[in-house]
Amino acid sequence: MSEQREVPEYAKPALYVGAMILSLVAAILVFADDFGWWYEDGYTYWYYYGIDTDFTPGFHKFLLVLLGIAFVFVLLMALQQLYPILKVSKKVDKNLGRSGLFTAIGTIFLTILLTILFFVWTGEDSWGSYLSTGFYAGLFGGLLSTLFFWLAGRIDKQTK
Repeated sequence: MSEQREVPEYAKPALYVGAMILSLVAAILVFADDFGWWYEDGYTYWYYYGIDTDFTPGFHKFLLVLLGIAFVFVLLMALQQLYPILKVSKKVDKNLGRSGLFTAIGTIFLTILLTILFFVWTGEDSWGSYLSTGFYAGLFGGLLSTLFFWLAGRIDKQTK
């Protein structure tokens, strides 16, 4: 017999608040800090890879902005689940919760894609490439927000 533990109903608001806080912090860090940096061999200058740097290609900047906007969307979907801003039907509200979950999953994949693009961009010319705050915010913010939305969805299934 498998014994499965249920998540208590009173934990649902805390999960959405956790997703909101993580998404807010992750969005701020993606917009304000760099995603990574590298050091070229023979020079003493570090190059930063982020939204506000000249060394980041335009498409990469677009993806970084998209990552930050995705975290803002996850924040708004968690807020909608906690304090309904929009007056919508239950079916639409359920779909909004799912879209928050899928967007949080998408932030993980977008962070992985940006990491691959970063290491390809720095290439063999760099002496050392290192990931920075934006990467960790994207990865951990996405993972934990996904976990919180998933647990909140399990609570909804238990109450039915």
